[in-house]
Amino acid sequence: MGITLEFKQVSPYLLNRLKEFPDFTELFLDAKYLPDSLFWEEFTINQDDVGDVGDVEWFNEATNYYTDTLEKLKTDKPQEFEKIKEDIYLIKNEGKEFYLDIDKIWEFIHFLLTGYEFDVKIPFLIGKNSNDGLPLINAIFGAKSLGYDGSDFGLIYFTDKEVQEIAQALSDFSYDHMREKLRFNGLEKENYDYFLNDIYDKILKYYQDVAQKGNAMFLDFG
Repeated sequence: MGITLEFKQVSPYLLNRLKEFPDFTELFLDAKYLPDSLFWEEFTINQDDVGDVGDVEWFNEATNYYTDTLEKLKTDKPQEFEKIKEDIYLIKNEGKEFYLDIDKIWEFIHFLLTGYEFDVKIPFLIGKNSNDGLPLINAIFGAKSLGYDGSDFGLIYFTDKEVQEIAQALSDFSYDHMREKLRFNGLEKENYDYFLNDIYDKILKYYQDVAQKGNAMFLDFG
């Protein structure tokens, strides 16, 4: 099925708290499925269609993820829960906020922005690619991750300052630069507008929004 990627903004304060108590990161991620979360605004269930019975069952199950995880943490991590319980409300509310899902195309975008495959460690955020001479922006695959094993590659994060740097670099990275990247990497010209308008532009705007709010960023591979 392949690995997907979701960008999820988080306040600097909560990021630091979850770095201290990484087991509670699951609670943050599960909040996305609460009944009043933005996630369900784009999720349609047709109860009259027999083929969607699985969706109905999954909805009923998923909306309980947060509560089930909270009860499990209370039981399994009582000392940690006591130390972070005052922030549970914040974990819940921030976890329900808007996220960006780019599905499986993250690997291609990472290659376009850096010139490297995802398994090559890049020790900096912003630089220049030696092959095409164009800017190198490590916006997809950061070097730091939480001690949380519920996500492929670990739960990668960028601090608020790093988000600011990346957002600025993406803003300065013109469409002409991206078209040159696409041409250099062999993408057919008729696909340029789709990629720029439907994919790259969404990433750019999400980073700009997170930066404007002064937030940090989780990158959740799953």
